[in-house]
Amino acid sequence: MFIKFDKPKTNSKGKLASSGSSSAFVNYLGKEDAVHLEQGEQPEHWFSRGRDECHPAEVRASIDSDRQGIGRDEGKFATGSINPTEQEWKALGETEAERLENFKLWVQKDFNQEFADNFKKLDKAGKEVKIEPENVKMYYKVEHDRYYTGRDEQVRQGLKIQHEAKEGFNVHCHFIVGRKTSDGRNRISPTTNNRKEFDRDRLTLRTEQSFDQKIGYDRPLKESYQYMNTMKNGTGLEKSEMLQKAVTEELNLGVLLKSKDLDKLIAPEKILLDTVKSIKQKLSRDLNL
Repeated sequence: MFIKFDKPKTNSKGKLASSGSSSAFVNYLGKEDAVHLEQGEQPEHWFSRGRDECHPAEVRASIDSDRQGIGRDEGKFATGSINPTEQEWKALGETEAERLENFKLWVQKDFNQEFADNFKKLDKAGKEVKIEPENVKMYYKVEHDRYYTGRDEQVRQGLKIQHEAKEGFNVHCHFIVGRKTSDGRNRISPTTNNRKEFDRDRLTLRTEQSFDQKIGYDRPLKESYQYMNTMKNGTGLEKSEMLQKAVTEELNLGVLLKSKDLDKLIAPEKILLDTVKSIKQKLSRDLNL
């Protein structure tokens, strides 16, 4: 389960796109609706914690309302997406309809709860302020496809065209959240750099744990946030230890090992040497050596 927060975009004048209305984002997420209708299918609706269907106009009005205390050029909302793996998706049910229903229910209740709980706000007296999930103005919309853009290498090479649907499993859920709570008392920002106020790594970990407990998903170590974070940001020794745990798990499960994993298991110092080599290369580039 990967939780992505969109990087705030700026216009040609350097002004945040999120400093204005949410209309552009809401309208953009209507791109699959026409396709569904052409195919005789019902389009996916916006939904919230308490409602299964929300009209786009309602989403815009809710997000764009009550901006008192937020600067003219400050972001008024944040956006992102919840991205399950194909294995997680299959664990949600036997049919696509059942999986979709269970996914939405989990988002409405469990993800929304974890998202609200992740805020650590303090009042003027230094006392922690509890952000309740029903007090967060947050809306969701599921999409079943991803599309090629001009930034994709396949498009640059002429192998694909823009707006063409990508192959494979691509179900994901977009979300938009207002900068102020529904009661207007607190400003909240999931994209803040203050990890004490909102730790996005903690949210990803807690979301993963919530999903596994709710759905009963037996997550392999290699699919865990702990594994991926260690292999990306850990030291050579930490990567080696984590890889050995994963290999041991796969051996116990009878999973065929990849040769590159065996190489690292037999010679874990290779990870450390690769890390040192990477650091030296970066230093050389930085110093123009």
